[in-house]
Amino acid sequence: MQRTRTVHVSMLCLIAKGSGTIVINDVPHSYEPHQLFHFSPGTKIGIETMDAETQYYQVIIHSVTTMRRRQQWTLKSASGSLKGLPTGPLTSRNPDQVQQRIIDLYHLIHPIGADDGNGATDPDLQLQGLLHFLISDTTKKESPQLPTHGIDACIAYIHQQYHQKITREKLADIAMLTPNAFCRSFKRATGISFTDYLNRVRIKHAKDQLTPSCSIKEVASSVGYSSEYYFSRLFKEAVGYSPTLYIKRERLTIASASRTGFHNNLASIGLNPAAGVDCYRYPWMNDADYNLRLTSALEQLRLVKPDLIIADYFHKSLFEVLKQIAPTVVLDHHLNWRLTHMNIAELVGREKEASQSFHQLDEKTSEARYSLDKSIGNARVTVMQVVPHALRIQGAVNHPLNELLYAELGMKPGNAVSPTKMRDEMLVEEFPSLKTEHLFIIKHINHPESDHLFKQLIQTPAWSSIPAVANQQTHYIPNWLLMSWTPIGRSKIIQDLTEMFLSPAK
Repeated sequence: MQRTRTVHVSMLCLIAKGSGTIVINDVPHSYEPHQLFHFSPGTKIGIETMDAETQYYQVIIHSVTTMRRRQQWTLKSASGSLKGLPTGPLTSRNPDQVQQRIIDLYHLIHPIGADDGNGATDPDLQLQGLLHFLISDTTKKESPQLPTHGIDACIAYIHQQYHQKITREKLADIAMLTPNAFCRSFKRATGISFTDYLNRVRIKHAKDQLTPSCSIKEVASSVGYSSEYYFSRLFKEAVGYSPTLYIKRERLTIASASRTGFHNNLASIGLNPAAGVDCYRYPWMNDADYNLRLTSALEQLRLVKPDLIIADYFHKSLFEVLKQIAPTVVLDHHLNWRLTHMNIAELVGREKEASQSFHQLDEKTSEARYSLDKSIGNARVTVMQVVPHALRIQGAVNHPLNELLYAELGMKPGNAVSPTKMRDEMLVEEFPSLKTEHLFIIKHINHPESDHLFKQLIQTPAWSSIPAVANQQTHYIPNWLLMSWTPIGRSKIIQDLTEMFLSPAK
């Protein structure tokens, strides 16, 4: 899928993970990790969304001019692009250093943890240093030994002529390489073979054309496939289900099998699933308990007779069982919950509704951040989970809940909250001295081992020394860890927080 927009301010974009194609002013460019782009105001960009996850850092730069009148300086927005940086891909001799400078700038603006009192570097100076480094670094860079303009021309040709027969010999001629050298260069530039790339482009265009008024054979022919059956096989491999189901995707009976609440993803885009089951086997479950859980879930799916089952990565081992009930799509697991949400929306033809759910949640998050800052200020917050055999303290990164609390809502982490890890796991005797004014506790209810572990913990001196315990600010919460993967769950977490801290009783 390609999303196109026009950039209205200067922007730097550094690819951290993934590969694919970005179209800049109608000219395609391949990208891969460490690739840096500069977009000046007025640039039209579009990204080809393929199967692989893409992560990137984005620096948005608002240019201003300064004016002095008497003894006062005023700032005024200025148009124009950054001097010294061309629009499009930039070649750097030191991509690791560029990435680190951008990460440092991000953490300077969005610090994790309390201020250490030493005084932070001015973010504007840090930004100016980054721009100066980029200008000097990219202008000194010599032309690469293996130019990619020939591959870029091939990519442009594929996007323009995808409906025609395209051979590697034709593309090799365009790139002015031998066929073997072309194949190696194309895969090095895009991360996949030219055949796979061509198929992805064709499938993307086919998805735009598949409607009840068109026959599958006509669509297959229009995107370059002479065989309807070959096209259907490739389509199912790429999308997860057949073109026939894709045409009817907005009217299908959908069920979900997920650990992270896909049924709530569906509900947030206006689609009530026929069933939502969780067949995940937790480490502490015995065979009898799990088999009972699994049997019940599968029977529920059979009873509702879905047209399609959407499953998460944790159900991958059950794919053969699930597809006996209905066609099943297993989505890859991403730490980026928004990507998963959009992938689900695309499967059922509700991309617009997914975008609206993002917008509504972002507004609610922004309002809550302001209110919570007024209410609890610099009070520190820690999330602890009690599971059989262990205690877990959530970190500040690498999980949707961590990012919601500490990055999006701006809450201050306690001293034991790791700034670089998803969580720390420990025994009771290893429990640290927590410096936190609010402690959120997730317990696995009705599990004797977790109950026993928690009883041990609250009898220790380390527990009684926690400021949150002394001030009766321990909060027992539902499983926010799972809820944080969906718009509905995140909205409920925000609601819980505002009720805790903004009610008249507080």
